Amino acid sequence: MKYFVCFLISSVLKSFLFWRKILFKFLKKKKREFKITAPVSGTLINLCDVPDPVFSQKLMGDGFAVKLNKDEEIIHAPIEAKVVSLPESKHAVGLVTADGDEILLHIGIDTVNLKGQGFTAEVRQGDKVKQGQALIKLDRDILAKEKVDLTTMVILTKLDSNHQNWDFVKEFGDQITEQDEVIRQ
Repeated sequence: MKYFVCFLISSVLKSFLFWRKILFKFLKKKKREFKITAPVSGTLINLCDVPDPVFSQKLMGDGFAVKLNKDEEIIHAPIEAKVVSLPESKHAVGLVTADGDEILLHIGIDTVNLKGQGFTAEVRQGDKVKQGQALIKLDRDILAKEKVDLTTMVILTKLDSNHQNWDFVKEFGDQITEQDEVIRQ
C-alpha cells in the first residue's frame, strides 16, 4: 500500500509539472518583432544634426530623422500601431504599439506654426494603422511657399522593457526608401 501511495503521488506530481509547463508555454506572452521603418524616402540623419534643440538634444527621446526627397508627398506609419495623437496642425502623429511602445512622428521644423496648412490627415485619432500605411499627405506647393524644412523625425518616446536594446540597421547619410528598415531589435 505504501508503494502504491508513493507511486500515485509521483504520478500526480509528474502530471502536474507536465501540464504546468504546457500551460505556461501557451500563456507566455510572445515577444513581438520590433522594427521601425522609414516613414518616407530621403537621407537618413542623426537626430543630433536636426536644427531644432528639442530633437537634437533628444529631450523627447532617441530616434532618427529623414531629410525628404523633393518629390515625397506621403508620410507613412513606421510601425503597426494605434494613432493616439493627431493635433489640428497635423504636423505630428503620436503612435502606440500593442506592446505599449510610444513613437512620435514630427514632420518638419516649426511646422506647428502653419496651423495645418499643407498637411492632410489620412487617418484619425483612434485608428489602428499597419506599417507602411499613409498617415499624412503633404501639399508640396503650399509648403514650398512657406519655405519650411520638412525633415521628419521619428522619436522613440517610450519603449516596452523588451525593446530597450534596439540598434540602427542603416548608416546616417544613407539614402533610404520609404519602408526601409531603420531600427531593429
